[in-house]
Amino acid sequence: MIGALNMKTFFTKTYRFFESRPRTDWIFVALLIALFGGLTLWNISDASIWFDEAFSAYIVQFNFLDIARYTATDVHPPFFYWVLKAWTSVFGTTELAFRSMSVFFGAVAAIFGYLFIRRQFGRRAALAALFVLVLSPLFIRYSQEARMYTLAAAIVMAATYVLAIATESRKRKHWILYGVLVSLGMWTHYFTAFAWIAHLVWRFVVARQAGAKGKAMFKKVFDRNTWIAYIVAVGLFLPWLPAMAIQLFVIQSGGFWIGPVGIDTFPGYITTMVYFLGHYQVMGWGAAVLAASLIVFTVIAARVYRSANRTLKRSYLLLFLLAFVPPVALFIVSLPPLTSSFVERYLLPAAMATALFVGVTLAIGLRHKGVIRQVIVYGVIAGMLIAGISKAYYYSNYNKNSVTDIQTKAVVQQAVQKSEPGVPIIASTPWVFYEAVFYDTKEHPVYFIDKDTTYGFGSLDMLKYNDAHKIKDLDAFVKENPVVWYIGYANDELPIPDEDWKVIDKTSATSRIDGSTVYKGVKYETR
Repeated sequence: MIGALNMKTFFTKTYRFFESRPRTDWIFVALLIALFGGLTLWNISDASIWFDEAFSAYIVQFNFLDIARYTATDVHPPFFYWVLKAWTSVFGTTELAFRSMSVFFGAVAAIFGYLFIRRQFGRRAALAALFVLVLSPLFIRYSQEARMYTLAAAIVMAATYVLAIATESRKRKHWILYGVLVSLGMWTHYFTAFAWIAHLVWRFVVARQAGAKGKAMFKKVFDRNTWIAYIVAVGLFLPWLPAMAIQLFVIQSGGFWIGPVGIDTFPGYITTMVYFLGHYQVMGWGAAVLAASLIVFTVIAARVYRSANRTLKRSYLLLFLLAFVPPVALFIVSLPPLTSSFVERYLLPAAMATALFVGVTLAIGLRHKGVIRQVIVYGVIAGMLIAGISKAYYYSNYNKNSVTDIQTKAVVQQAVQKSEPGVPIIASTPWVFYEAVFYDTKEHPVYFIDKDTTYGFGSLDMLKYNDAHKIKDLDAFVKENPVVWYIGYANDELPIPDEDWKVIDKTSATSRIDGSTVYKGVKYETR
């Protein structure tokens, strides 16, 4: 009893000390961002580069115009690749260099999230929201990947912060800045459009709550400043609009690799955000704690909204819509006859908003509860998220859609260890080549065979129209290379490029998830 009282007194005095000193908040912000940096950088170079990252790494060797030309035939806009090219020109082209840009923009996104929450909800809510965010497994995982997700999230969070300012100030410069950010988001990832839809829905709801209806509501939402913002956004994005239309048409008409949505989509989205596991993997105490937490949280959130004043309700609603509109909208546009595009990483801005929403709800909903009770609640939340981070580390770049453990680095390293300098490595497919060429060295260069490659996808245009690493004359190549390694997926039959080649060694890479052989390599004597 005495120990519990002393603990309560300690927490109470500590809280009051920092509560009376607003400037100390930045100490906690710095500590939380440092925690985020530590969690993301801890094992950032361990996992092998996988295809999407490899595409990012390969495209930055070209100039800015060619980057736009090559990504126009893929599925994403070019802004991320332009920024990545600039980043790697300064920091290099190692795994750490490529992936650290995502860590940086993850930190930027977190800071803008904090600034938005602090402005709209106050210091206490901002720190609580940042605490939940930096422990979010989905946020940690995709801040480790050399892709555009954290850049898109940073732009969305900055735009949301600017939107809140612009709505209150009604100054044109803020609305112009908002329009610029909307355009940058579209130049980064098309699905930032769902965040802009959430912003627009919020403006309609706020107008409706103010009593506006029909044409009056439309005029209130689309006032002069709003039109200027959207004209700026569309105008800046207009040069890329034809490319986007072609990309979306190709994806919808040609099919895609993402599985269909169903009744398990949203449960899976929730369990991935919390535990970084599919819903079917969450059982026992994990499922019980999650279910209980969701029920309690829903009750608290309803009470927070009911008890809030008009201004706080508007801000709370904006955060809620930013968290929930994008996944709902993506689900709808993934229903037949459209091709599914529902992947959790595409919803990183919404996942961030969800984490911030949880933090704000707990901070406001528990503000009149005892310190010990608050510590327990935050401790339970932190425990669930830390368990999720451990799973994010465990699965790393494991592709749950294709059920593939990416081990290209391992098979290349094994081939190198079993070879004298000068032995080249040939990839069996362009997909393996993109992943393997990242580990290309002067002693063991990586190639692919032109005649064995079907350039049926726009993502292969960089190979089709460029002769780098391409074997165009296999006979001439083997005259200069009497020994080669040939690597590929273990579930594919590796065809012998030439029946006269003699097998002299083999290697393989196994999955650390299920122990299966996922990649294999054969060392040949070519003459």
